[in-house]
This record gives sequence, structure tokens and C-alpha cells, in this order.
Amino acid sequence: MLSIIISSYQPHYYIALEKNIADTIGIPYEIIKIDNNGIMGICEAYNRGAEKAQYDFLLFLHEDVLFETQNWGKELIELLNLENCGVIGVAGTDYYGYVPYQWANRRSKIHIIQSNKQKNKKEKILRKNFKKNSTIEKVKALDGVFLACHKNTYLEFPFDSNLNGYHGYDLLFSLKISKNRQNYISDKITIIHYSEGTLSKEWLQSILLNRKIIGKHPNQKFEKEIEKENFEKLIMYLDKFKFTNFEKITVIFKYLNPFVLGFLNSTKILNKLRYILKKIT
Repeated sequence: MLSIIISSYQPHYYIALEKNIADTIGIPYEIIKIDNNGIMGICEAYNRGAEKAQYDFLLFLHEDVLFETQNWGKELIELLNLENCGVIGVAGTDYYGYVPYQWANRRSKIHIIQSNKQKNKKEKILRKNFKKNSTIEKVKALDGVFLACHKNTYLEFPFDSNLNGYHGYDLLFSLKISKNRQNYISDKITIIHYSEGTLSKEWLQSILLNRKIIGKHPNQKFEKEIEKENFEKLIMYLDKFKFTNFEKITVIFKYLNPFVLGFLNSTKILNKLRYILKKIT
């Protein structure tokens, strides 16, 4: 039996999802809807919903999705009963880098149908970086569109109230749990996601806060090229979202580690920073 927790602010999505769940889930369930049109951050909304949950398995779910898989509830419970299971998702990565950035990178593992009806974008099925004949993949960090766990896992690692907005909660939640349990994504459950995330200054601030809280992930072997790619994106977004020059330099030199990035990559990154350094001097 499953408690589904939804932070809702778009009635047309919620109504469609509510009917879709009833038609597809295949097991006893409850939906705990937290009306949240900017009233609270998503961490608070999810924690409030989890407090009301009566079942042993929890699913924190975005409302702008629909399920394609019939009897997906049975599949989910089987996955959650895996030994030492942490969080089950549909998109994530087994690589959490030294340089702060979102979960998406060249080692991301994804199983989702991405669509955007508002922009008239065609649906596209994404199944990325699964091994041949594999139905589940081990990951560390997960995307927040779909996060399922045992209630006992949630009680040990509730959503962090230090995050007040709508970004970074999934990264922090899944990474904390991954230090003690094994997170997975699976292709046994297919959902259609009807919107795409938006990046903003608040998003990047949450990424930096996550890195401060989580620190380096244990047993993560860093890859120089991924770290270089993440660093270049970090610099780009620091500039795009108009962080002050002091903030840019503070962040950049905090994570500019030649032993992680490699000395050649570090030199290349410094060359890209010349215009910032000139502004400071």
C-alpha cells in the first residue's frame, strides 16, 4: 500500500493525475495533496504530507506527470523491497562531483517520456545509460519528479527545512540517503513528464548550499573531464545569474582544485576567468 504525496498548485495537472493514478496503480493507495501556491517551500510541503501518511511506502510526486505503466504500484513495492533500498526514481546519476552542479552529467541514467504540450514539443522517450538487458541501475542522486522510499527511510532522512524554495531538495534528500542505502532508477515504471525545469539564481544558490551540506560523497572517484564540464557550467551560470564579482571569485577559488580537475584543466578554467579577474583588479 502506497501513500502518494503531491505539492499542488496547478489544478488541471492534479485532476488529470488523480484520475490517471486511479486507472493505473493496481494497489491500495492514498493521495495526500498539499495545496501550495507559493505558501511554503517544497521541503515543508513534503514533510507535512509525510506526517499524514498512513502507509509504509511513500511516493513524493510532481503533479505534471501521467503514468503509462499499468499496475505500476506493484512494480514499485517490489523495487522498494530490495535489500538496503534507499530511494527509487526515474532519473538520476551515479556520479556526484567535487564541483557543485546539478545531478545531470554524462553519466546520468534516465527513463522517462519528456513532453511539453504548452510549447507543442513532441514526446520523446529517454532511456539513457542503462546496461544491456538491465531494468534497474544504481545511482546516488535523483531528480525530484518521482522519489519513492520506505517510510522508515524518510523518518531517518526527512526533507531538509534549511531549503526554503523549490530547488535542490531532491539532490539533498537522495544524496543523504545514498550514504547509508542504495538508490536506484528503474525502467519498470514509465511516466510522461509535461514540463521542463527552469534554472535561476535561486536554483544555483541551492546547488551551492547542497554542496556545503553534503560535502564530498564517500567512495566517489572523481573524473577530471566531468569536473571540468561542471566547472565550465558553474562559471557560466554564476555570470548568467549575475552573482557579484566577489561571489564569483569566492565560489570559483573554493572549488578550483588542480588535484581533482587536473593542472591542464585548471589552467584552461583560469583562462576563462580572465575577464572576471580584470573586473576585480
